[in-house]
Amino acid sequence: MPRQKHVPAYRLHKSSGQAIVTLTDSVTGARKDRLLGTHDTAKSRVEYARALAEWEARGRRLDDPNADSLTVAELVVHFLRHAETYYGKKSKEYDHFDKTTVPLTDTYPHKLARDFAPSELKVVRQRMIDHHDWCRKVVNRRVNRIRQIWKWGVMEGLVPAATWHALLVVDGLRAGRSAARETAERKPVPEELVAATLPFLPRHIRGLVQFQLFTACRPGEACRLRMCDVDMTGAVWLYTPEKHKNCWRGIPRIVGIGAETQKLLAEYTIGIDPKDYVFSPRRQREEIFAAKRANRRSKVQPSQVCRKKNRPKKVPGERFTPDSYAQAIRRTCKVQRLTQWFPYQLRHAAGAKARRVAGLDAAQALLGHRTIEMTEHYSRQTVEDLMKVAAQVG
Repeated sequence: MPRQKHVPAYRLHKSSGQAIVTLTDSVTGARKDRLLGTHDTAKSRVEYARALAEWEARGRRLDDPNADSLTVAELVVHFLRHAETYYGKKSKEYDHFDKTTVPLTDTYPHKLARDFAPSELKVVRQRMIDHHDWCRKVVNRRVNRIRQIWKWGVMEGLVPAATWHALLVVDGLRAGRSAARETAERKPVPEELVAATLPFLPRHIRGLVQFQLFTACRPGEACRLRMCDVDMTGAVWLYTPEKHKNCWRGIPRIVGIGAETQKLLAEYTIGIDPKDYVFSPRRQREEIFAAKRANRRSKVQPSQVCRKKNRPKKVPGERFTPDSYAQAIRRTCKVQRLTQWFPYQLRHAAGAKARRVAGLDAAQALLGHRTIEMTEHYSRQTVEDLMKVAAQVG
């Protein structure tokens, strides 16, 4: 949850008997008192509301930012404050913008934002390749994010519209025609590799992997699974995630849970509150410690019965995140010397299997896509499928 913004209070200025409000500049931290008229009157309340509205419209600045003197670094500060509120500071979107601005401010921090031209954007793009070693697709996405920053600046009256329009002429990098490195296309993880990894994974991580394979859901949707979000009235249960990728667009997301998945969940939901997350790092650690205690050969000393710290520096969370989930798989593959794979490949694998078994429409329904083109991307025909068809046809 993003931190709630502080609203300056309506107060009494004792020496004058007037109402007063203290406004703070969001960038410099400077403060300024503003008298509003006789305290506790309708007129002063209206003036208070107007002062706050103007302050918010200026991005919580005491004075209107001057577009003629605004630098690139200052524009970035303004935008990141907006992104912190709009997306949330812990969101992936904020993190992407934060990383995008690094090569921008490293290269042209003092250049006027209104004078930032396509030639400067190409220099920043080249720094992304040379200094940060980002792949071509990431570079293209982050160049688009820089354009989005200038577009927001136009909307807020900080940058002339002509500056943003000029940045649109910079084409994206094409495959094989730039110095940016290419990355391998994400493919479904082989079932044999998953089967080889499963025995070595911690119990709750193993449950996440199996749940994804059965349902083709996203890693974040699997990590947020709670039984209170599951409709269990029918033969097939319906899971509605509390939060998902397209939630902000108002697009609903429903994940089907069949009989095999229901048996899986029964192993993880015994004795837990319906509002608790099914797959939990905290419960996983408790289970590991309990198993170690049960397998202990010597008697536990009285002083060792409870070894909980009063103020531990780090405690396991109530649910996994997509990053911690992926990290657990990555560590296991490294220790066991297995080929590295990622949770999102499970969604591709489940989609490809659904397409082979029931067709493209069924794969689209399982993956929850609105367009058949996106389903094609997730469940592309493999070389093995082509060989089978060729053997049958010709």
